[in-house]
Amino acid sequence: MKKLILFGATGNLGKEIAREAKLKGYELTVVVRSKIKAEELLSITDRYIIADITNPTSLENICNGYDIVISALGKSVSPNDFSKPSFKEIDLNANTTIFKEAIKSGIKKFIYISAFHSEKYLHLEYFRVHHEFSELLKSSGIDYSIIKPPAIFSAFIDMIEMAKKGRLINIGKGDMKTNPIYEGDLAKECVESIKLVNVTKEIGGMTIYTRRELYEIIQNEVCPTKSLKNIPLQFFKLSLPFFRILNKNLYNKFAFFVAAIQVDTIAPRIGRMKFEEYIKLKNSN
Repeated sequence: MKKLILFGATGNLGKEIAREAKLKGYELTVVVRSKIKAEELLSITDRYIIADITNPTSLENICNGYDIVISALGKSVSPNDFSKPSFKEIDLNANTTIFKEAIKSGIKKFIYISAFHSEKYLHLEYFRVHHEFSELLKSSGIDYSIIKPPAIFSAFIDMIEMAKKGRLINIGKGDMKTNPIYEGDLAKECVESIKLVNVTKEIGGMTIYTRRELYEIIQNEVCPTKSLKNIPLQFFKLSLPFFRILNKNLYNKFAFFVAAIQVDTIAPRIGRMKFEEYIKLKNSN
């Protein structure tokens, strides 16, 4: 049985990867930042390591004895995430420390969840750090899988509460298209990629939506009596310099968001669950 260590296991995608890895028979260990977080995963695995991924000393020898590393580690793009570390500190620096430990420990396979089309937006921190780590991984000589979704369904969960309060906002025309993927479908692809050699996979959901359609699905499911609000894209763009002064992390999130909504981001269609089904399920919980 191959031994797998998973970083980012407490996130929505990480939890699904953990479930899929156990289902496929891997001996799984998850890395969490506290015992409280570990207890959330006891139904998935009883093996865990408590470590601070922003502290290199905390990660020393963490990969010893394992065959495979999966990193679903990444700073949340949610505006409701007020954690201090930046995209660079989490998505690049922490992953680089983990990667160095993996090399030192003789890890056979490293799987990394990156960002779709990250190579096209290197002026934005969110995309640049994903691209830089992917390039490091590809040039290392270790067997890798780099998984690049356009978005995952759980990135829209915060919008459920906004829709309930009538505060859900569409920015601009909302006519650009994308195909986010259910994290459970993506997790299956991540674990399956263990068998592949030196592969970069762009993976999206089965259905293509406009940005506005995604928000309308949420609003109509959660609170159809309230209407979707609209803000001109230019107004949002003009506010970015102020966010840059007041809160660099928030600026980087909004800059990423503005870039994403202005282009079609359609990845190869692999996932099975539809966004409508997912929102209905989450709203009923």
